[in-house]
Amino acid sequence: MLQILRRFDWTWFGLLMSDDDYGLHAARSFQSDLAQSGGSCLAYLEVLPRGNDEAELRRIVGIMKKSTSRVVIVFAHESNMLNLMEEVHSFLVICFPYMTT
Repeated sequence: MLQILRRFDWTWFGLLMSDDDYGLHAARSFQSDLAQSGGSCLAYLEVLPRGNDEAELRRIVGIMKKSTSRVVIVFAHESNMLNLMEEVHSFLVICFPYMTT
């Protein structure tokens, strides 16, 4: 993931993760690697809700829209991504590159 960020010279990005062992562990590991490599910063860090909590998803999409970052890294399961993308689509926030695992 870091190699892709470096390749495209992306140094300012958002990080989203699922609220489970996978998301939390992957995001923590990524943040550690990011700190060691230097030169990049997180614009925001948000935990995706379990289930389809529309209010929370709307809040997260609002943060994404307000951010100057235009790259989003996501450590989450497919169900989390589907819920997020539905909310993103309803707000027409489609210009971000999304990197998912």
